[in-house]
Amino acid sequence: MRLNHVALTVSDRGASAAFYGRHLGLTDRVHDDEHLLILGSPDGSLLALSEGRVPDGLPRTNHFGFQLDDVDAVRSARERLRKAGVLETEWQDAGGLVRLQVADPDGYRVDLFAYDPPAPPPTPRRSRSADAVGC
Repeated sequence: MRLNHVALTVSDRGASAAFYGRHLGLTDRVHDDEHLLILGSPDGSLLALSEGRVPDGLPRTNHFGFQLDDVDAVRSARERLRKAGVLETEWQDAGGLVRLQVADPDGYRVDLFAYDPPAPPPTPRRSRSADAVGC
């Protein structure tokens, strides 16, 4: 089973569609009528947008994320989004996890992340004295 879509209530479908198309590659209009706009990307990700009153005071933990190919792609996206004036809400670059969180036009938080596990710790070398006693 895989996640099919995320649905958001947005204040302006056009502004949200432009944001998600320009910055996150959701450019395919899968469905568009007076009630619902569904955007898609080449990898099959779907985002459903309905226009209406956006809830106030969403917890910062409410977010959804896109996994990028590698940590350098996240760092590059950060620079690109900063130049575009997109609000950055969180940044993490430690322990092999690189994660950027930004706010969309309505304040919904969106993660871009990649994880490269750090190299395993080196295997301790056995001393010759340990070999001599059968350890």
